[in-house]
Amino acid sequence: MKGAQGRVEQVTSGQEMAVRAETGATGWQREPQCLEMGCFGSAKPAAFLFGLLVSTAALAQDLPPPVAPSTVVVDQNRVFEDDAPFAGGLDVLAGIGLNISASLVTQWSDNMRRLSDDTVLPEGEARSDWRFTPNVAISAGRPLGRQQIFLNAGIGRDFYARNTIRDKNRVNVGGGLAWRLGQRCNGRIQGSWRKRGTQFASFAEVISSTQESTGFFTSATCQTAGRLVGSASYSRANTKNRTDESEVNAPDRSFADVESENVSASLAYALTRGQVGVSGNWGNYEFPNQFLPSGETNGSKIQGYNLFGNYRIGTSLQANASIGYSKVEPKSPLTQDFSGNVWSIGLNYSGPRLGASIGTGRSVNGSGGGNSNFSIGKYYNMNVSYRANDRLSASAGYARSNNDYRGTIGIPGTRPINSAIMDRYFIGTDYRLNRLLSFGADLNHQKRSSKPDVFSYDATSVIFSIRANF
Repeated sequence: MKGAQGRVEQVTSGQEMAVRAETGATGWQREPQCLEMGCFGSAKPAAFLFGLLVSTAALAQDLPPPVAPSTVVVDQNRVFEDDAPFAGGLDVLAGIGLNISASLVTQWSDNMRRLSDDTVLPEGEARSDWRFTPNVAISAGRPLGRQQIFLNAGIGRDFYARNTIRDKNRVNVGGGLAWRLGQRCNGRIQGSWRKRGTQFASFAEVISSTQESTGFFTSATCQTAGRLVGSASYSRANTKNRTDESEVNAPDRSFADVESENVSASLAYALTRGQVGVSGNWGNYEFPNQFLPSGETNGSKIQGYNLFGNYRIGTSLQANASIGYSKVEPKSPLTQDFSGNVWSIGLNYSGPRLGASIGTGRSVNGSGGGNSNFSIGKYYNMNVSYRANDRLSASAGYARSNNDYRGTIGIPGTRPINSAIMDRYFIGTDYRLNRLLSFGADLNHQKRSSKPDVFSYDATSVIFSIRANF
């Protein structure tokens, strides 16, 4: 969409449009997965301190790291396909009014199961496959004095042409209150529930399973008469995994069930062209189905703090950076604790038609209900976008993450992946036919090199999407 000065502020892909249709997002903003699932060692840019709460570090360990923070961002669904962080529930603040939308995403992959080259498939299963994902969604917002109540809901289903055992429903609902107090304070209180087939990147293997999550989030941001801005947030999340009964020999994924709570706070000082500040994070993760030799359940605590800053150069270029310290204290005596530096660096350009961003960093991340209890990772990403006119746009980019996964050694029923390097490449285009219909087309390739090597794979996907907004 266009900014106030006509610059390209965000590239909206066909896949992002489909996600908006699934979640009911309209006039949306993305809540950081870091707050919901646990993300530490992240810088907090200006948007965070003024109530947008956009994170800059890697996401929870089970999901890919985000692109660098920027007003020009190729959406994460374009980069990470269906592995992208969920853009609904706690993540979406509905606009004023009512919006109903529908979408269909069609994907072909030469390795939908994400298997290594030498893996022998059981009879009746296929490596390549088509997946069709229709969705219908509703988004509503209504003013209540100076406050706003909002609701987002969506329902859809994944249909596989060959591996029909993996057909799954997608359902989500979320809502709450966006509040204002005087002229200087605002915040939100909201909750969400969702259930869908497990995202492929959450575990080392792709089997037929579902994941159900509930969440609560509240935040407050206040600005003084001077240049100080303070923010605080609190969140709780409960994630449950269930392996389908049809998967007779598959591991029970309930070992990854997690109950988490996170607290985050920051204080910043606004400069003429940017800001500097300090932030702190604390998180507690409990795994009710992981039992230690002592008889108690497994868990971990993660805490950290950061110094951060960002600076605007002219009207089109912005730089941001952070440096901090994170510490992990696991309950399990078999899991090595961690303490060390975390950091992030990003550079973003937003021009009349061209947008680009590049970012890199190191982070410590808590579990989102997946293969390990916490991870230490480095990430690097870059993307470029171009808007030819009001109807046609294109984007391309590359993202790499290098993660060490920890916390499940010695836990019965687990098949740990010790570490993995993931490389993702993407190119896509979008076309808006009219006010009602939009189309998107994408080509993606991903390569995972893991230890043990049995979990390494290559996969190439072609994705087409259509969205109708009523």
